[in-house]
Amino acid sequence: MKRKFVQIAALGLATALLLTVCGGTASAAPAGSDTETIRVGLHYGTGAIEGLNLLNEVGSGYRFGYYDGSNRFVELGSTGKTAISVVETMNVYYGTYDNYQSYHTTITSGVAVGEYHLQLPGSYASFAQAQAAASQYPGGFAAYIGGTYYARVGNYTTRDGAVAAQAALGAGAQLCGTSGYGVSVVETGTSTILFQYDDLGQGTGLGVEPIQTGGEKCTTWSKGFLYNGGFRFERIGGGKLTVVNIVGFEDYVKGVVSAEMSTSWSIEALKAQAVAARSYALTLGTKHGTHHFDICDDIHCQRYTGQTSAGANSNAAVDQTVGQVALYNGKVAETYYYSSNGGASQSVSVVWGTNQSLYPYLTEVADPYEPTLNLKNTWERTFTSAQIISKLLAGNNVSAPIVSAEITSYTSAGNPWMITFTDSAGKSFPVRSGRVYNNLGLPSCRFGFAGSGSGQPAPTPPSGSISINGSTQVSGVSGLYAIDGNGGLTALGGDVYVVTDGGTAQLGQGGDQSQGQGSGSWAGSASAANGSITFAGRGWGHNIGMSQFGAKAMAEQGHTYQQILQFYYTGITVGYT
Repeated sequence: MKRKFVQIAALGLATALLLTVCGGTASAAPAGSDTETIRVGLHYGTGAIEGLNLLNEVGSGYRFGYYDGSNRFVELGSTGKTAISVVETMNVYYGTYDNYQSYHTTITSGVAVGEYHLQLPGSYASFAQAQAAASQYPGGFAAYIGGTYYARVGNYTTRDGAVAAQAALGAGAQLCGTSGYGVSVVETGTSTILFQYDDLGQGTGLGVEPIQTGGEKCTTWSKGFLYNGGFRFERIGGGKLTVVNIVGFEDYVKGVVSAEMSTSWSIEALKAQAVAARSYALTLGTKHGTHHFDICDDIHCQRYTGQTSAGANSNAAVDQTVGQVALYNGKVAETYYYSSNGGASQSVSVVWGTNQSLYPYLTEVADPYEPTLNLKNTWERTFTSAQIISKLLAGNNVSAPIVSAEITSYTSAGNPWMITFTDSAGKSFPVRSGRVYNNLGLPSCRFGFAGSGSGQPAPTPPSGSISINGSTQVSGVSGLYAIDGNGGLTALGGDVYVVTDGGTAQLGQGGDQSQGQGSGSWAGSASAANGSITFAGRGWGHNIGMSQFGAKAMAEQGHTYQQILQFYYTGITVGYT
């Protein structure tokens, strides 16, 4: 017999599940339009780099310069070379280190770029003049030091080598180097310097942009990734190279959508991801201000891989939502998202202890959509008593081993709220679930303990009934209505199958007849076995905001991206600022 899958709600609860669609029209330039740029950190902090290769396969070389305070590129010079490397002005050697073939200080090879140079007398008014003077000598190049052009010759790894070359060159050349902020542009794989730049610590850094030809948007390969836009290289505090991709905002969003979500998914899911990524980027503020960029390219902010994985589907999703953001009371919402919730999202106050009134749209949502995918997203993590005490209960004066743990309260969406640990002396330690998730590094916030049990926190319903929204018990279809994708209500009748946290269940069979993800069940309590407690759960991520797999499921069931976003972010609209 064909099963009928629906969302159901007692009539009194129906209005809570209605989804409002708000398209909106722009009265001004939309936030994050492609006329704007964003600074994306690629290599910084402990990941700063000594040398980075750039390859322009589309254009005809690169321009050198710097970015002003409005991120506008100011050109100082150029080269027709399409394969270049930017290196710090120390002795660097071309070769492979840490699986990357570029220029490094930690190896030696026959291809070296030295830190000592010879400078011809005087200064010049332009790159062309400095280049013309330098080109009269082998190894000559133009340099821009502290706002002035100079002509320099050669590069030497030792001072003695530079002094010997100085005597041979004559021409009044002076031995020189650069400050700890200097960078050099070289032809990749050679010792040939093409341009040298030193801002003397003023914080501008070297800007590099591909030269566009034929009207085609330029792209640059770097370290296995393909990027639009340009790059800024800065030696913050005289350290290694901090590398920033300065790129059009919508090109950035395309690079996030294709990195965060499969481009083969339904376009409505990809549109939801585009709006969420765009909104999140606009709300980060000065998170990376100390490294002089707006947002990083990793999950610390949101994953970004340039145009490497972008496809027609993901690009179309961004193009069709250009400038659209999630709004709450007219302000852009902080649209956190994650991979999978295992059946319910969670409030930001539970997970991170954040003031919930500041984020009214980041509340718990019981999710009937994601479980329909039957994901293989169950997990287990085992911790010894000593680990639990050191990671979770430090400062609680625990004097005896932890012997048991129990979920003593749940949220209305069925996620754990309070977990109580008990030691062998009988002393109990209640801990908020978000702290357990964060301090123990659990994969998600939807968990219990390994062992027998349905994993359902609500009281076991009487035989023949099913729990709705974690509380209301129903045993028949009388008085119940299905809510369609447009918010319409239809009275239920006949054989009805309900999407539950454990999978699917037929109304009248009871909650213990669930299928699908029910194999990922857990117990509400556990005793230490061999001195350890094993946590078990479903989902992947912090459970705050939108489930990406939930978005996939909703899109496959015919929901629009606006409906997806408004389901996971309570009370938001989708429009323009």
